[in-house]
Amino acid sequence: MVALGQPSRAQPLAAPAASEAESPASFVIGGELRERFESWNDAAFGLATPSQEDYLLHRAGMFVDVRRGDRLRGRVEVVGGFVSGWAGMPPPTQDDPLDLLQAYVEPSVPVARGALALRFGRQELRLGSSRLVSIRESPNIRRAFDGIRATWMLGEGRSLDVFGVRPVVPKDGTFDDSSSADQRFWGAYATQPIGGLEANGIDAYYLVLDRADAEFAQGQAREQRRTVGARAFGERAQWDWNVEGAWQWGSFGEVSIRAWTISVDAGFEFSGVRFSPRVGFKVDAISGDRDLDDAELGTFNPLFPRLPYFSEANLATPANLFDVQPSVRLALGERVSFSVSWDGLRKYEEADAFYAPPLTPVDGTSMTNTRHVGWQASALVEWQITAQLELAATYVHFEPHSVVRQAGGREGSFLGTWIQWVF
Repeated sequence: MVALGQPSRAQPLAAPAASEAESPASFVIGGELRERFESWNDAAFGLATPSQEDYLLHRAGMFVDVRRGDRLRGRVEVVGGFVSGWAGMPPPTQDDPLDLLQAYVEPSVPVARGALALRFGRQELRLGSSRLVSIRESPNIRRAFDGIRATWMLGEGRSLDVFGVRPVVPKDGTFDDSSSADQRFWGAYATQPIGGLEANGIDAYYLVLDRADAEFAQGQAREQRRTVGARAFGERAQWDWNVEGAWQWGSFGEVSIRAWTISVDAGFEFSGVRFSPRVGFKVDAISGDRDLDDAELGTFNPLFPRLPYFSEANLATPANLFDVQPSVRLALGERVSFSVSWDGLRKYEEADAFYAPPLTPVDGTSMTNTRHVGWQASALVEWQITAQLELAATYVHFEPHSVVRQAGGREGSFLGTWIQWVF
């Protein structure tokens, strides 16, 4: 089944063929329409207002993709997002009448038994399993970056990406989105298949983030953070796995950064059983700050992770967290799946705060004498009606524990349903 929220428009960098005659010039027009309904009862563990809210999100986009052979490509994509029923002023990630989502040119040349593609301009950026660098699909306006990206493709799934970009900041006007003046992001990401299979492989990466005014429970200061990490992924027989670890260092104002994360996501599919159930188990250990008054920041920064991360309710940022999430997925038909999961959340360090999306320390959740944040249980139905049309619905119930209750949190729920047509 095609994963919901991953429309085919986000295409990889193109690889040039042996001759332009084999790939004539092309001109493609396409787009997307999405309608999404969300209903909240005590959103964000009851810490957000209003306590009850129901609204509709409307998104429409269109792109033009032009290629001259396989040596030159250009793409322009516009998107508009609107809200109905939102209480108060919606954020620009939800209400942005019309703006550029992508606008780039991409020349490609043969290089050393492979191909080198250079992409200049505004572009989406998704690396690996999207744990640290990805789009945000649930809101109306997806994440984009301004800058340059070079991809060296060696065939059989081997690649090396090198990039230097700034994140685009959505604004509520027309064609006024601009890249951030306060953030710079660059790095390299390599993928190497194992056993000649693209489904099995190892990723390695080095990423650098510079933020002028970052905020953690320890305070506000300039953050210069480096991340080095690796990921092993694959499938064998009925097993699948995705294991990733990363280490971060750098500076936060006058103090040093020392942070880390380990994630294990594995599952087994009973393919010979009715509905082909997949039993999954996911564990995340994500460092926090042990002492808010010392000369070291231990809080992990997840950079630009996929949103939502743990569930469609998007309750928590993967920072200062220990997370255990068993799940079961059933294939109810060739194009229909049903998933249920339970997710237990704990702070990794008591002194540090609980962080809400995107990376905001929640008042009253630091310096606690307990680590228990709470839990959430979710159910998700996905129906890929056709290759272009998909329909889904989810329900999430969340229950806060000591850390969030001390900050005024309450139990609540989230209901979401959406239909998406990519043409």
